[in-house]
Amino acid sequence: MYARERKTSRECGKTGARRNLSQQRIGTNARIDPSGLVVQLLEWISETGLSTWIRSADTVWAYPTIITFHAAGLAVMVGLSVVVALRILGIARDLPLAGMERLYPAIWLGFWINAVSGAGLIISDPVGMLTNPLFLTKMLLVAAAVANVVLIQRRVIRSPGVKSGILPSGAKRMAFASLLLWTAATTMGRLTAYLGNQ
Repeated sequence: MYARERKTSRECGKTGARRNLSQQRIGTNARIDPSGLVVQLLEWISETGLSTWIRSADTVWAYPTIITFHAAGLAVMVGLSVVVALRILGIARDLPLAGMERLYPAIWLGFWINAVSGAGLIISDPVGMLTNPLFLTKMLLVAAAVANVVLIQRRVIRSPGVKSGILPSGAKRMAFASLLLWTAATTMGRLTAYLGNQ
């Protein structure tokens, strides 16, 4: 009798172990893959009417207009940021550094043109762009470059001593970083366009 009870106990234990293992497997298989959800979301965006229109509409007002605005915004923002950086580094010393503050409304206009048109370009091919390491690297460089533009405006151009020609500590390092970051971001942007997901 005791032997049967022990045997039954062992069988129950094995059954319980199998049940737990089965539940673990089900739980493992039921786990949600975040990266898979992201790709599905990007694929859904690429199938929307707006994405299809930007990507394949036979009109100049779709992709051609968006890429033109993107290039124009980039030229304004990067071009004027380079002007400010070169002035800080000592080029065109006759230009008052404090007067560079007047360029910043145009710089930020270029930024917003670039941001809005860039969003349109991403919508046209979200999977291709947001899974591309070159594009993601470009975005990190752009974020760093924009942050540096803000630092230069606040810590250099608006510095109390700048009207007297006195540069604050680190001004030239920030100017050099601006040139480096914008060059790298632009290069990554061109590589993204030419190499894609190769």
